Amino acid sequence: MIDSVDMNNSESHKVSIIMPTYNRAALIGETIASVRRQTYSNWELIVVDDGSNDNTAEVIAEINDARIQFYKAGRIGVNGKVKNIGIQRANGDLIAFIDSDDLWQETKLEKQIKALNQNPGAAFSMTGGFNFRKLNQPIDFFYKQRQGLLYGDIFVPIFKSEISTTTPSLLIRKECLNVIGLFDETKPFSDIDFILKLAKRFKAVILYEPLLFRRLHGDNDSGTNWIGGYQQGISMIKSNRQGLPSDVSREALFQLYINFGEDCLLHEKKKKAIGNFVRAWLLTPLRLVPFRKIAKTIFYWFINYNPHASGVSARPWKGNRPPKRILAIRLQATGDVTITLPYLQHLRHLLPAETKLDFLTRIECADIPSNISLFDKVISIGGGRRLRNQVFHTFFLLPKILLRNYDVVIDLQNNNLSSLVRNFIRPSAWSLFDRFSASAAGERTRLTIEALGLGKNGIRADFNLKGNFDPSSLLKNNGWDGASEIVIFNPAGAFTTRNWPLDNYVSFAGLWLQEFPSTQFLVLGTFFIREKADWLKRKLGEKIITIIDQTTPSEAFATVRSAKFVLSEDSGLMHMAWVSGIPTLALFGSTRSDWSRPLGEYSFFLDSSDLPCGNCMQETCRYGDVHCLTRYDADVVFEYSMKLVDVKQVSCQRTIAS
Repeated sequence: MIDSVDMNNSESHKVSIIMPTYNRAALIGETIASVRRQTYSNWELIVVDDGSNDNTAEVIAEINDARIQFYKAGRIGVNGKVKNIGIQRANGDLIAFIDSDDLWQETKLEKQIKALNQNPGAAFSMTGGFNFRKLNQPIDFFYKQRQGLLYGDIFVPIFKSEISTTTPSLLIRKECLNVIGLFDETKPFSDIDFILKLAKRFKAVILYEPLLFRRLHGDNDSGTNWIGGYQQGISMIKSNRQGLPSDVSREALFQLYINFGEDCLLHEKKKKAIGNFVRAWLLTPLRLVPFRKIAKTIFYWFINYNPHASGVSARPWKGNRPPKRILAIRLQATGDVTITLPYLQHLRHLLPAETKLDFLTRIECADIPSNISLFDKVISIGGGRRLRNQVFHTFFLLPKILLRNYDVVIDLQNNNLSSLVRNFIRPSAWSLFDRFSASAAGERTRLTIEALGLGKNGIRADFNLKGNFDPSSLLKNNGWDGASEIVIFNPAGAFTTRNWPLDNYVSFAGLWLQEFPSTQFLVLGTFFIREKADWLKRKLGEKIITIIDQTTPSEAFATVRSAKFVLSEDSGLMHMAWVSGIPTLALFGSTRSDWSRPLGEYSFFLDSSDLPCGNCMQETCRYGDVHCLTRYDADVVFEYSMKLVDVKQVSCQRTIAS
């Protein structure tokens, strides 16, 4: 046992914060700023420089704060030893750690100290958090739970993957070190070993709230020796078997081998991946997961597919003449397929008339591409949502696809199924969509097409629709007066965190009608928004038209093209609007706007990227008010909308004049 630090006077005990650093001049200032913003102010920051050769020292020297110590240790290269140097210089009763590229929420220390005070039997505390590449844009959270705490023994839960073990979230009572010692300087991944030693001897209090923001980038130290990390993890599980229930240690090893295999795939080490999946199978011979992983790896090997490749890859067209036949592939979903259309339309206008442009997609997404005069042939893959069934249907299509003799494949999907098709065709030129870039999907589509070397690409919205569908007849049958301009409301965000309050739509309608009295509003969609459409109908009466479950996707696309303006939450209809050149204001809420935002001069979006919670991608708001959308009232949204409408009107006037 250790003596509990008396923390009733929460500012009376000093926290020593240990920050190892190496060549982080570009980021360390931001990290130190997050420490200086802490609401708990009795701390010292000990920066231990592991031999940096950039201007780290100059950055720190410019910060005027007596609580910051800077110690040049020289190049050591052992993370545990660098931390130990900091610990040995610590004067506080409590010790915390932060990496020089990560960030803390401003109440982190205050809340952890309070938790230790309320749970005096706990010797240390850790918190939730999330990983990020761009500020305020979480990639993944440490815990599904966002609130509350856990107090007790966490040694076994660590091996059950129930506890996130990150030292930058750690706050410990210093006297613990008299029992467990310092970091093991002989181990390259000493952090988890240190936390396991704590958990083996002491109770902990875990705060689930995200208080640590861990930055991911190409220079993260954890990525330089990933094989060694897994090997040490395997060694740790085996060495702690006696202290663990047999089923826990076996499951921990199983999961580690599976994860090791997946990371081997990430690093294009397919033989090593299969070896780890086999080891997982030997631990639990009756489980099917390892067999599926092995089959997947062999399949990827066969089609030469890397599911984690980043950037646009391409083999440009080298022919003296334009290609005779091109296949563009985008399999899912309807909104994503729609995004590709203006860019493929632009390509179509660059190509000579004799060049054939075909499109491969899933049956569920084929309606719009099949009903515009863009493609010479639309090929559809059946099989529903199950990949196994899709692969089965694709194998039957492959001979027909091969006979079409494609010179070029534009793979705008870049998954295992599209790679199967591309490798089977073996075209002279090809390009692959970048699945992982933070750029908008439309921009990545443009870059993928341009990578073929067939000319500059852009947006063209001059689609010609096939068939005899008349949107005006549909509108008149549902209450359109035949003269009013149409403004579309699309309250179709999938979750509450993506929904603008319905009252705001009503207020917006009032503002719009003051400016444009001859307007009727339209709600167009599926049964998913029927209740919202009915509610708006009761509020707006004859001024709103509701058309629910009455159109195919291509008919909805044609109807959207007749609108003056579209106000939309994140959904496929929003993409139908902006790719058609209709002024479109998108309300994103928790959605990752960097991926799915509308493009073009007639579109704009309001999102949450400027907030501390960022594009959280969560179904429910942890603050309970969906502040990312409720902060935009009808007046603000109307002002942005007017700017878009004005831009469109000016553009139309210029076109007429020319």
